[in-house]
Amino acid sequence: MAGAAVLLLLAVIGIWWAGFGRYTVAPQLVSMTKAEAEAQAAGGGFEVRYATGRYDEQVAKDVVLAQDPPSTSRIVKGGTLTLTLSLGPERYEVPDVVGKDLAQAKADVEGAKLVLKEGPAKFDDRLPKGIVMSADPKPGTQVKSGTTVTVTVSKGRAPITVPEVVGKNINDARAQLQALGLVVVEQYKDDNRAKDEVIAQTPASGSGVEQGAEIKLEVSKGPPQVIVSRVVDLPCQQGKQQLEAQGLAVRVDFNPDGIVRIQNPPENTPVAPGTEVVIGCF
Repeated sequence: MAGAAVLLLLAVIGIWWAGFGRYTVAPQLVSMTKAEAEAQAAGGGFEVRYATGRYDEQVAKDVVLAQDPPSTSRIVKGGTLTLTLSLGPERYEVPDVVGKDLAQAKADVEGAKLVLKEGPAKFDDRLPKGIVMSADPKPGTQVKSGTTVTVTVSKGRAPITVPEVVGKNINDARAQLQALGLVVVEQYKDDNRAKDEVIAQTPASGSGVEQGAEIKLEVSKGPPQVIVSRVVDLPCQQGKQQLEAQGLAVRVDFNPDGIVRIQNPPENTPVAPGTEVVIGCF
């Protein structure tokens, strides 16, 4: 009888162990960092393995997104918990496609899980036709999967070559540029060069542009004007020296040792440097 009782007890224990005793409850690891989850699992005597991670716009990289079995589920004591970690927001770097032909640029962009869009082409003096000039967003920018990258492709050199007009009179320069179908924008500034002389141009000569392009010209207003000093009633030689110190030419009429009685142009007249002032001395 005693042996039968022992056998019965062992059978009951075996059934309990097989159905209940070897199990425990899976811990809650979701929303923990990888390090926190590993420590929690190790404390409960569990093994950890990782499923393929997945991107998540809201959950930071290496935070647990899911676990198997779920928390509060039964799990064999010392069993294995399978965790899925966040890869963080899904971002891809815009590849550098500037200087590449359109076909290669398209392959590079699509290879980065992005979408290429061709924007309006532009003329370029350096890059041949069909070569990418720029990209938006700029190369190196981190963007979401499927983001559109707009590229500008060169049409090659523009058909009109800008002539050299620096040093020419503005009237001649304007006529030459307008004859090429270009739009002239003029800016006047004080300069020691002759009035109405072109002193700078943008774009530079030799640049390629298309019809209707703006050509900006800086034009001299001539040297800053001089205000003629009053020398009437001064000794003739003193008056002469004072005017010459202003950069003016002086002609003395009548008595060079007399007193200035007449001056032309009169005092306070604005004149160009080098203008002749006549003084009459008596």
